[in-house]
Amino acid sequence: MKQKSFKPVTDLDVLLQAMEIVAIGNVAVHRAQASNRAFGIPNNYSIGGHLVSDIEIDARSETLN
Repeated sequence: MKQKSFKPVTDLDVLLQAMEIVAIGNVAVHRAQASNRAFGIPNNYSIGGHLVSDIEIDARSETLN
């Protein structure tokens, strides 16, 4: 299946709406991550193609200090 070509956004209103939606999503993600941490639930990330949790990241930074 051939991928469709990408068309850049040229309409300023559409771009501003998209930026607002992304900002709302970012706030929601940060709130969810903070809530997870408060309940002791690890947040998982893909860093360099490897899955890690923020608990692992915190443990590594503590061993380096």
